Amino acid sequence: MNRLILCFMFFLFIFDGLHAQQRGGRGLVDRSQESDSYLTFSFGPEYCQSDTEGKFWNQIPLVGVNANKGLFDYDLSAGYRATYANNLGYKVAFNFSSFGGNDIGSKYPRRYEYYSNVMQLAIQGEYSIKIGRQYFYKQTPNSVYIFLGAGLLYADANLNYNVLGHYEYAKNTIAPVFPAGFGYQHNFNNNFLIGVEFNVRYPLTDFIDGFKPPYPESKSNDVMGGVSFTISYLIGEPYLRRY
Repeated sequence: MNRLILCFMFFLFIFDGLHAQQRGGRGLVDRSQESDSYLTFSFGPEYCQSDTEGKFWNQIPLVGVNANKGLFDYDLSAGYRATYANNLGYKVAFNFSSFGGNDIGSKYPRRYEYYSNVMQLAIQGEYSIKIGRQYFYKQTPNSVYIFLGAGLLYADANLNYNVLGHYEYAKNTIAPVFPAGFGYQHNFNNNFLIGVEFNVRYPLTDFIDGFKPPYPESKSNDVMGGVSFTISYLIGEPYLRRY
């Protein structure tokens, strides 16, 4: 009986040592309860594959009465992000985007141009992988992540058109949207992180540019996407807590 108890205690000792190693490398850092919260901001070029251009990255600038309306094809974002020890996390973000273009040189010219402001509120799930050496009491400096989410958008399209034929028009549109993408960020271990992110957003509407031509001129909904530079601020302690 005593041998059985000693063997059981020895097993517990070995298990506890291995568990401590897994949590933080020699038991010095506890990852089991690690979780972080951030305030996030991003800015970068954003493009819309609309019915005017039909091209995702090659946008045609405004040349008509809307040519001096301001800066177009960009996205601003602010949000809250949380990450957990199991590499999962989530982000709630508000985006403001601006798009503009015309159909000069397009396959179906309609003498049409637009500029549109789009507001989006979405929540997205994230999965991240940390890359690099783990230092004592400091987080791994580099990470990559992928995300997928859902939300709602509101598009306010300003139209300038002189067309023949019948088309559907909608100045204001509310629709579901599904953002997806991937990114990279670097942690300076001083509460600030910077990175870059690629995103694609799939709205369930073809009225981001304000109108919907009939098939086959329009075969799908408008799609938005771009590259953003990100900065995050860690709320609270920048290092892992000691075990």
